[in-house]
Amino acid sequence: MSLAKKNNNVSGWLDMSQSVSGVILALFLWTHLVLVSSILLGADAMTFVARTMELSFLSADGHGYPWVVSGIAIIVALLALIHVLVAVHKMPLNLQQQRALRQQMSVIHHDDTKLWAWQAITGVGIFLLLPVHLWLIGSAPETIGPVGSADRIWNQGVWMVYLPLLLCVELHAAIGIYRVAIKWGARRAIDARARIKKIKTIVSVVFVLIGLASLLAFLPYAS
Repeated sequence: MSLAKKNNNVSGWLDMSQSVSGVILALFLWTHLVLVSSILLGADAMTFVARTMELSFLSADGHGYPWVVSGIAIIVALLALIHVLVAVHKMPLNLQQQRALRQQMSVIHHDDTKLWAWQAITGVGIFLLLPVHLWLIGSAPETIGPVGSADRIWNQGVWMVYLPLLLCVELHAAIGIYRVAIKWGARRAIDARARIKKIKTIVSVVFVLIGLASLLAFLPYAS
């Protein structure tokens, strides 16, 4: 096998790994936000969701196993790390590459290239903020609930992490799913590019609003 063919195979494998890990993370993110938004239905609803995530229905005392949440946090961290490592090979890491990208974007006004740039920027934000979130959740899973989460978010000021993280992950995930659809959806997706882009925007706005509403819904429990 020639060196060029080997490189193509590696590049193809990296692209596929990036797409698959990205889709899994995006689906997890949206599921996570929906579950957290149970606070909008009241304390009892969120408590039920939190205890169910801890597999309370399998425990004799009904309190569940908080370590399950820690395990999920570790799995998400590992998957995110894989996603970052395979995505790095397409990032402009040195000054020369970054200068070339800026010059290209100043000459060629291509919307998808701009989306890619925003995805890279938000990716850096996620890389810095997500470990904080996963550590806070994974190290104290027993505090997840209306009161414990409210105390963490508002009394301890963690909203300053969660708010920018929310904006970064929603923009990053929606753009990522859009790009995966265009890349692997062949001609049908390309022909529907404008419609898929509108769906991407709607998804971003909806989940950002859900996230913001959920953060505010914790305020009454922060006493």
